[in-house]
Amino acid sequence: MNSQIFKSYYKHFLKYLIILFFLSIIAYIFTLSTFFAGLSLGIIGSVFMSYNWFYHLRQAQDENGEKVKTGTMTRLLLVILLCLIWVRFPEIFNIFGILVGVLLTYLLIIWRALLELFKRKR
Repeated sequence: MNSQIFKSYYKHFLKYLIILFFLSIIAYIFTLSTFFAGLSLGIIGSVFMSYNWFYHLRQAQDENGEKVKTGTMTRLLLVILLCLIWVRFPEIFNIFGILVGVLLTYLLIIWRALLELFKRKR
């Protein structure tokens, strides 16, 4: 079951986040910008956040009438951890880069939802 969830997660989210991660690493190597370092860190956080969200979504689809968990507390703790890393290393990581990287999770969720919506209308 978990390998099936991961394969589906890879198809819908992870492959895009990996591409964006490598692009941000390359940009950081060439510019040494703290924004791109923060973006890379934010994308790593985004990978964990999106997997957590996707896992709970699949679990909710499989359960019948059970309490639906969304993993909000885990995602909140992850954002707190990223902020603590920024507070500890502000000269390396830019908070706005971290923010953009974290928000990629939600942009991908909206993008996937719009794709599914337009696919059904055809």
